[in-house]
Amino acid sequence: MRNPVINAFVFMLIINACLYSPVKGQKEFGFKVPDKMKKISIPFEQHNNLIIIPVTLNRFLMLKFILDTGVETAILTEKIYADILNLNYVREISISGPGIADSVRALAAAGITFSLPGGIIGLNMNILVLQDDYLKLSESIGDEVHGIIGYDIFSKFIVEINYDNKILNLYNPDGYKAPKKAAKIPIKLKNSKPFINASLNQDQKRENIDFMIDTGASHAALVDYSNVSTIDLPQKKVKTKLGRGIAGEIPGYLGRMDSVKIAGFEFDKVLVSAPFQGAYNKVIKRGARVGTFGGELLNRFNITFDYHNKFLYMKKGKNYKEDFEYDMSGMVINATGINLDTLKVISIDPESPAAIAGIKKDDTVLSVNGKNLRTHNLSDIYALLQSKDGRKIKVKIVRKGERMKKKFQLKRKI
Repeated sequence: MRNPVINAFVFMLIINACLYSPVKGQKEFGFKVPDKMKKISIPFEQHNNLIIIPVTLNRFLMLKFILDTGVETAILTEKIYADILNLNYVREISISGPGIADSVRALAAAGITFSLPGGIIGLNMNILVLQDDYLKLSESIGDEVHGIIGYDIFSKFIVEINYDNKILNLYNPDGYKAPKKAAKIPIKLKNSKPFINASLNQDQKRENIDFMIDTGASHAALVDYSNVSTIDLPQKKVKTKLGRGIAGEIPGYLGRMDSVKIAGFEFDKVLVSAPFQGAYNKVIKRGARVGTFGGELLNRFNITFDYHNKFLYMKKGKNYKEDFEYDMSGMVINATGINLDTLKVISIDPESPAAIAGIKKDDTVLSVNGKNLRTHNLSDIYALLQSKDGRKIKVKIVRKGERMKKKFQLKRKI
């Protein structure tokens, strides 16, 4: 239920060089479970189906990180913060990720202290520092986001994501008791990433597939159809930009599967992203991934990850019965400005409702049905633009200093 340009935030990385190991003589490495800890609760922010938590580096600088099951080594997306911390770089490496480019360059830093709320400390940890802000997370999310963290947390704790209350609960694995009345689903850990088996149903055909559970993706489902033998890409589909990865834009198709079944849960008309060959597929194949389930599907549950016993626990959440929807305006807007309080049209689909109404790329948007970034967050505005087929939309814009009012009605394309 989010804008298409951020509908494929998938941050799985292939690292083309051996990173580094703990320095000799170091006795402690990584997060530690505090003595006598049973549970620590951390409130999180949720933007575009992504989970954002506070992480303090070197006991000094508190930054916001996306919690991403698809990332093995933590990533700092803006080098300026690494410069402030005067991080100790051990080497430069090449990393591959979603997008058209084959790879980008990053600096590997070691010996860092990570702190989470509740007194959780990680010692002598590693981080990748992107040399440029390839992801533009803050602009797409509409709030300051500085990095991504994943396996460092999931490997040490039992991690419960309560989407209903926006609470991250970290449990001590020793003595942990599984949640009552939750579906207990086996997971496979491949290259530190969790996979579950699910079935796809399309045109009266069914195929069982191992999907990666990817909390760092805002889409519902993504499938590499070249690796699927029984079912085909939905006939009704739209060509679009699925999102942005480390290596650039991810072009592809968006359609609807007849249904998806996970354990005892079944969803109809699920939105599925299908990247073009060469944009995302190469990364999927190198990472042995046929597809992923992202936040648009996951947020219909409250989910607990137990890497220690290799189980995923899922309970229906308050969003369980919500329909899967897609942008119906045809315009993609991002947050801009020093305070991320200005909306700008970064692309527009020809012949879409917004385009027919006269809205153009690079227009500054003052408000959408009275909503702007001073009164609402970017996710609220995205939700409005995919809320209901036929809904009337009033947009106030500025173009070359001239204020204008534009009107159109939302139109469902798929």
